[in-house]
Amino acid sequence: MFRRYFRYTAWHYGKNFLVLLLGLSFAVVFIDFLHYSQRIPGGINRKILYAFYTWEYMLVLIYPLVILFALAWTQIAFIYKNIFVSLFSFGYSRGRVLLPFLTVAGSIYLIFLLLHTTPFAQGRDKARAILESGREEKVRDLFFKYNDSFVFVKQLDPVRKELHGGMIFRLQDNRVVETTRFPLARFHQNRWIAAEAVIRIKRFDSRHHPIGFEDRTVRELTVLKGYRPKIFKQIYEGRSLTLQDGFAAWRLLARQGLSADKIKSALYNTLVMPLFALAMLVILFFTTPPYHRFVRKERLWLGMLGSSMLVWALLFALYRLGVNGAINPDYGQNGVVVLLIVLAGRIYLRERRRERLK
Repeated sequence: MFRRYFRYTAWHYGKNFLVLLLGLSFAVVFIDFLHYSQRIPGGINRKILYAFYTWEYMLVLIYPLVILFALAWTQIAFIYKNIFVSLFSFGYSRGRVLLPFLTVAGSIYLIFLLLHTTPFAQGRDKARAILESGREEKVRDLFFKYNDSFVFVKQLDPVRKELHGGMIFRLQDNRVVETTRFPLARFHQNRWIAAEAVIRIKRFDSRHHPIGFEDRTVRELTVLKGYRPKIFKQIYEGRSLTLQDGFAAWRLLARQGLSADKIKSALYNTLVMPLFALAMLVILFFTTPPYHRFVRKERLWLGMLGSSMLVWALLFALYRLGVNGAINPDYGQNGVVVLLIVLAGRIYLRERRRERLK
């Protein structure tokens, strides 16, 4: 009996999720396409690609919210069809009735987490690239820290994996003791190799006063390690990252002692933020009366959808504040999600205690 109910509930909840996800995402993409279609250069194929990449981005953006919308649709339908009443009369607890909802929602979270390890996570950037196809892909005038040095690069070409016009300033006791100039470096096996570089070493006397310098030319010099071309561009232009690139960028910035707030905010938004939907699912399920005679349908819709959108909007605002450095990303979204998980756990345990006392 429970297996049949599990399949029945999982089917209806999953179907409602897909209907809402596709309907909402297509609606937003259609409005966006009407707004930007005249600005997309090229033929119809580029416009179709733009719409498809925008749709990918919308799926990633709204799927946690749709998890809760689908719960509201399914739960209210079951309440007014007296399905919950029938299950309770067969002796099923509310905890067991919740199980298929939580299983499907957890599976959806894992599927989208897997998609974030693929180029699917970069739909927004691909759509933006089509919209701004007249702009070149090169990044200019980079300045960043690398170990005990500072690096200036005139131009990065991420397509050809080339650095043009680079200069590295090595510091010691807060003074420049060595500079390395290279006209061109290419990326190979996780390192940037300059075909030719000029190293200028400063000379100091016993009182640490500069007395001259020495120049020498070096061929096949490794100038940087670990800075992959894609990570370069994504960090400096705020582009989306797959999970692998995100963790690689986080480790790289941490090794250099640089702020990784933008990277951490993006990773938390991918890994942690969607968990609010699972916590809210438990909260809404147990706080919603299972009998339709106790509450009006309009109030159910308003309460469930309104609370879901309010929490989602709060988390999205905290994400933007974390990206801009206004708040510490370790405590923004994470704090709210942890509070929701704790509240969901308390409500679940309270419900279990009530069932044992019956």
